[in-house]
Amino acid sequence: MYGGTGISAAPANPFPPMKGTYAPSHKAPDGTACISVRPSTHPQIINPKIIDQIVTVNNSCGQSIKVQVCYAGSSDCITVALSGYQKLQRILGISGGSTSFGYEYRELY
Repeated sequence: MYGGTGISAAPANPFPPMKGTYAPSHKAPDGTACISVRPSTHPQIINPKIIDQIVTVNNSCGQSIKVQVCYAGSSDCITVALSGYQKLQRILGISGGSTSFGYEYRELY
């Protein structure tokens, strides 16, 4: 899954992954995804020109789920372990003035 702030979403990949390459994502009984990720940015108090790039990861299901969140197209990642119905905010990284960043995430099994 892809997302970002201040940038357009990543284009659809014309070459989808092979079937069975990844385990399916966790789903709620109504079929919606258990995990949602929202990006945000926040200037640091000491130096407002340094921007924290933040992701808020929400688990709307009762089971514990681990999520890996990375900068889009990068191996610079964080792992977020969520209990059932938990929401956590984590800093993905920092930037020198840019409030735009892209991310991708996947569930870890």
